[in-house]
Amino acid sequence: QIDHDDMRGLVRNLKNVHAIWYSPDQDFGLKQGVMAPFFGVPAATVTAHRRLLKMTKAAAIPLYFYRDGDIKNPQYKVLIEPAVENLPSEDEVDDATRVNQIIENQLRIAPTQYMWFHRRFKTRPAGYDKIYS
Repeated sequence: QIDHDDMRGLVRNLKNVHAIWYSPDQDFGLKQGVMAPFFGVPAATVTAHRRLLKMTKAAAIPLYFYRDGDIKNPQYKVLIEPAVENLPSEDEVDDATRVNQIIENQLRIAPTQYMWFHRRFKTRPAGYDKIYS
């Protein structure tokens, strides 16, 4: 287990070819990300994965898990996709947009299971109204 503040441990694990799970769909503002469309809505999207991938030469492999079937007798499924090609590229907005598109495609499988309550659209571009009160 790697503490969320232990960047050295995270980098060390990636360089040693250990898998980590990283959630790129968080809104930490524009100091740690860029604006990229998420279901057509501008969303602050973290870009730390770009630095991690550059530093470690690791692959970004999309992973999605969801509940399938009746709530009383659920089956849990894991979808593992091929590594994302050319990530990171030279354009961080393009990278963030591609990552958001991957997440969008995964969410279409079971959209009600996404954590919509986590204020994905907290940071707004200039000229846009706030979504949350």
